[in-house]
Amino acid sequence: MKESTKGNAIILDFGTTTNPTFIAGGKQRYLIETAYASGSLGVIGYAMINATLRFADGTEAYAVIEVDEASSGEHCGTGVFLPDGTLVFQDDPDFYIKLGKTMEEYAPYRYHPDGEIRTLSNHHIGSDGWST
Repeated sequence: MKESTKGNAIILDFGTTTNPTFIAGGKQRYLIETAYASGSLGVIGYAMINATLRFADGTEAYAVIEVDEASSGEHCGTGVFLPDGTLVFQDDPDFYIKLGKTMEEYAPYRYHPDGEIRTLSNHHIGSDGWST
């Protein structure tokens, strides 16, 4: 799935004046909501970050993850790039059907943030760069 989506672009609408374009395999971080400015980290808050997922069955996919940077990088949501050029979010009722996987093939999954997560302490990411 990962290679069949590389370079796919999707515009996400957060209800702001600018709607960011995320590209499968990219390294973008988009600040959705500001929490506060934190010295050397700059402005942090609730952000959407490019990521790579590794499903329970070992396959990988490009994704975007929602992260609360103000709470030590808490992972709040996941959207997976699909070969048809769309993005499906984990809370979509047809998520597994659109993904073409069962829940057991999908979860538990690990994520690797490809974009920058700005947080003072992120205990969710291991020394290998993947979620723990």
